[in-house]
Amino acid sequence: MTKDSPLVSVIVPNYNHDQFLKQRLESIEKQTYKNIELILLDDCSTDNSQQILKEWVWNRPNIRLVINENNSGSPFAQWNKGMLHARGEYVWIAESDDTCKPDFLDALVRILEDNRDACLAFCQSILIDKDDNALHSFNEHYRFVFKTDRWERDFCADAQRECWQYMMLHNTIPNASAVLFRREDLNKVLPVDEDFKLNGDWYFYVRLLSESQKFCFTAQPLNYFRYHSQTQRVSARNKTHAFFEIIRIQNFIYKKFPFATDQFVQARRQCAYWWIGNVNGTSLLKKELLKEHLRLYRHFSPYFKYFWWRIVWHFIFISIRRVLKFMGLIKPMKRLRTKFFPGKYFEPELPE
Repeated sequence: MTKDSPLVSVIVPNYNHDQFLKQRLESIEKQTYKNIELILLDDCSTDNSQQILKEWVWNRPNIRLVINENNSGSPFAQWNKGMLHARGEYVWIAESDDTCKPDFLDALVRILEDNRDACLAFCQSILIDKDDNALHSFNEHYRFVFKTDRWERDFCADAQRECWQYMMLHNTIPNASAVLFRREDLNKVLPVDEDFKLNGDWYFYVRLLSESQKFCFTAQPLNYFRYHSQTQRVSARNKTHAFFEIIRIQNFIYKKFPFATDQFVQARRQCAYWWIGNVNGTSLLKKELLKEHLRLYRHFSPYFKYFWWRIVWHFIFISIRRVLKFMGLIKPMKRLRTKFFPGKYFEPELPE
């Protein structure tokens, strides 16, 4: 890239990720695309993050470090703060526990330069664990949820159609670190909604796509999305707020595209299946969560006949699973499942 290449604002929001922070910063420094500004944010970390960030800023030009005196309580508050500081034509939110290949920015900047009506470009991601071991490509996830090979090749597509045809059912941009935004389009939908605890990125993408013409995807696996015990998705297990957020996102899309009734009903039913899969005895023993579960039941039951029976069957299933676990048969059963369903996506389990 020449010195006339557009400036990219790289925002690194961090909270207690000292274990991964140096690797993330090194992955940014090694980018073959050099016309960047780096904005480092720390949300009042209690680990060694701030020391790492201060050492990194020392004697490096074009880097700003902003440390919160108090924790914001929302990762999306940090997104907003970073974008207020950003001056670039393009914006990359490089999550502090992820990493990427050196040509990540080169590839995505080139795509957006070649497609001036695209609001964002994103790449295929590889899921990795805390020790950098590759778990699987997100293409497996796409094939499992959507039953299509669409994400096996590069494409640019209609942004609004993406909302009602795909985003209604599931977030098709699973990791912010994989995305390069066009700042001009971002300005139309900022700020990011800070009320969301988990799915604020999904809601933000939907708002952006619903106001845009086109977006682009490359099947090159340039991004590594880390899955570990500290991720928001793991911490949200056995809680209810994520499902209320999904319901809100589905309602927003349906209001924007009221003709997509079939997709809306399918999405509502899919969300209900996810909710049933997360209901367990532990969460039901908590009074405040029991009330929330009853609210979710009332949301989902109109879309099913005999909805209660599906919940009963789930409890029968998890009871059988606990017996198998007690007998030490879970791992053999998983190997058998993999043998009978080769290549099928199953979400990885973290060590207990």
